[in-house]
Amino acid sequence: MPAAKFEITRQCKVCGETFMAKTIESWYCSPKCSKIAWKRRKDEELRLQRLDDVVKKIPKSKEYITVPEAYALFGISKETLYRLIRKGTIPSVNAGERQTLLSKEELMKLYPLRKKALTKPKPIVKLYSLEPKDCYTIGEITEKFLVNESTVYLHIRKYSIPTRQIGNFVYVPKKEIDNLYKGVKR
Repeated sequence: MPAAKFEITRQCKVCGETFMAKTIESWYCSPKCSKIAWKRRKDEELRLQRLDDVVKKIPKSKEYITVPEAYALFGISKETLYRLIRKGTIPSVNAGERQTLLSKEELMKLYPLRKKALTKPKPIVKLYSLEPKDCYTIGEITEKFLVNESTVYLHIRKYSIPTRQIGNFVYVPKKEIDNLYKGVKR
């Protein structure tokens, strides 16, 4: 995407450094930070996938589960589980060396099940008011945010922002445009 003709000041999501974003999609101050963020996302996806695989192997009728299974099922850290065992909050059975079993029923009373993060949420349906009083015209957007008309149309298509044409004017919801160009220095 071409560089913007306006200035957007953002804070890098990895290192926290303030930088001038070159495009609307710039969230990282450098390629190095971008690669770090990508690696973190992939590692988290892999970790969640491994936890989901462990959860799938646990039979539903099993009354007592191991500590790693409880971690995968509830998302509670192993240290927290062992602390709860020492306090006596969770009934446990020592089934041999390195084999502690926990009551699944008691854990269900204390904690909700871990949400499956890998399942993509359903898209939220947005309702827009496309009345002229709730919208900007393309000309108003170019004047207010100091961007070219072609850039505005490009962003409208790219982010699927609804438009309405009345006569010679194209109206775009103010809420969406303000959200898109927030942080732009005018």
